[in-house]
Amino acid sequence: MLLLNKTLMRLSKGLWGYIAAIAALRFLSLLAMTAFAGAVSGYLGDIYAPSLQEKEAAGAMGTALLAALVLLLSELARGELMFCCQKRARTSLRRRIFRKILELDVGHIEKIGPVSAITSAVDGVEAMQIYYVQYLPELIFCFVAPFYLFWRLSSISLTIALILFFVAMVLLPMNNVFRSGIEHIKGEYWRSMEDLTAYYLESVKGLTTFKLFLEDERRSEVLSQKADIFNKNVMSFMRINFTSHLLTNGVMYISMTISVLIASVMLSQGRLELSEALMVLLLSYSFFDCEKQLIGTVHNALQGVAAADKVEEILDIDTSRPYLPELPKDEAASEGISMEQVSFSYEGRESALRDISLEVKKGSVVALCGLSGCGKSTIAGLLMKFSDPAKGRISLSGRDYRSLRPEELRRQIIMVPQFVGIFSGSIRDNLLMAKKDATDEELMEVLSQVRLSDFVKGLPDGLSYEVGDAGARLSGGQRQKLGIARALLCQAPYMIFDEATSAVDRQSEEEIWRCIEELSLTRTLIIISHRLSTIENADMIYVLDRGRIMERGRHEELMKEKGLYFSLVTEQEELFREGGEEA
Repeated sequence: MLLLNKTLMRLSKGLWGYIAAIAALRFLSLLAMTAFAGAVSGYLGDIYAPSLQEKEAAGAMGTALLAALVLLLSELARGELMFCCQKRARTSLRRRIFRKILELDVGHIEKIGPVSAITSAVDGVEAMQIYYVQYLPELIFCFVAPFYLFWRLSSISLTIALILFFVAMVLLPMNNVFRSGIEHIKGEYWRSMEDLTAYYLESVKGLTTFKLFLEDERRSEVLSQKADIFNKNVMSFMRINFTSHLLTNGVMYISMTISVLIASVMLSQGRLELSEALMVLLLSYSFFDCEKQLIGTVHNALQGVAAADKVEEILDIDTSRPYLPELPKDEAASEGISMEQVSFSYEGRESALRDISLEVKKGSVVALCGLSGCGKSTIAGLLMKFSDPAKGRISLSGRDYRSLRPEELRRQIIMVPQFVGIFSGSIRDNLLMAKKDATDEELMEVLSQVRLSDFVKGLPDGLSYEVGDAGARLSGGQRQKLGIARALLCQAPYMIFDEATSAVDRQSEEEIWRCIEELSLTRTLIIISHRLSTIENADMIYVLDRGRIMERGRHEELMKEKGLYFSLVTEQEELFREGGEEA
């Protein structure tokens, strides 16, 4: 079955040397095998009608042993090359996928989903490397071996050689009748695997919640249903593969039987020597060995083709960003960030922002508030250049965002999200992400600012303390403080706090807010907070509703207006009083 996939071919750069070498060693094995078959058939034929001298018999045995040795060495070398090709394919493919994923900004990552990225880089690559290591070398060999074997057999019997050559040439095109069925199910196969993987990962992460609400059995039932769907698609693959095998093997063995019968008739008529008849018997199987090997790899190759289609979707995502370095700087603009008539919408959803205009003056504290889904985090994402506005202009101290590369901008603005990313490794490793050449004194300084230095000093390993997978050995408050310390180490003049205290305990929240108050003396802050009492002292408060700025001003001004902000503050104070908390 000819599976020439354009994506897999495009990703094969650097592998063709290995592929050609594997195919060449496969052909060398064939040469050694035919030499062995010739020596053995000649020797066995002589037993029936002895004519060889002792020296000639010894030469035949020596040829057979030498051919067997060459066959052994070529197979060993081929195995080593296959391993090297496999390693190179895995490395290059994963690098391509990871590099592309790293090029994607937050919006694109959400679009493809983390599960799709994981399955493409792990299961997808495992399936695709088989295509290069096994399928392509065998395909090349299949177009060479029949011609050589035809040449070897034609001198014995042109009729037999023609029959075997013809069948060998039509086997692969004949298998293409199954291609339409494969094309139909390969997409379903990969989607069902991704669906099963995503559901399983989600189930493992939320196992405690399912146990609490007695939902684990129902979850298990749904998981079994998804596993059955995936199993059904696998069986569909296997069914087509089995049918292909059945048809192919049937044609091969029938043609070999016909060849042996013809050779037997010719032998009985004295038109063929016994040694030649034995050669036909040995080589007729070899005529189809390449096809058998190729068809044996088709199932795995099909998985590689299915994976390649998904990988292509990721690789073909346009990651180009508007970049116009020639845009002039507005010298009259004041220092700070401004958004002018900015609109933005996520794919497939209503507009998240509509004609937003706001200003963040350098040295000020600006707060964004509003009900969930009003567009606060979307503004933060646009200010970090995770996405680009559909309309309007964003500028930093007079420089249009389109004239700044994301990495250039992010040296000026840093964000502390609601859930900071803490990674396996030491506390030092996590901090040095922000500044690779930072000294331990600098690290302890930023930890001191977030009230975490005493904790680190009390650890037996200090900064070398291993935080565990995703910071599992730290509390929620400690993880958040560590994330803020890392952001401080960047020394960016602008800092965005996007609900940075919503996932921590009350004591940690108070400590973080004291840190933020101190930062307001030296940095420009943009604060998004669910607790409105913490933004009362902000220099400017923007109140959002359904993607629009409904109100703006200082706390006292907005409270006097008795509008949306007044309602939000009043409702929150009432909730805190009922809950026994002080607003």
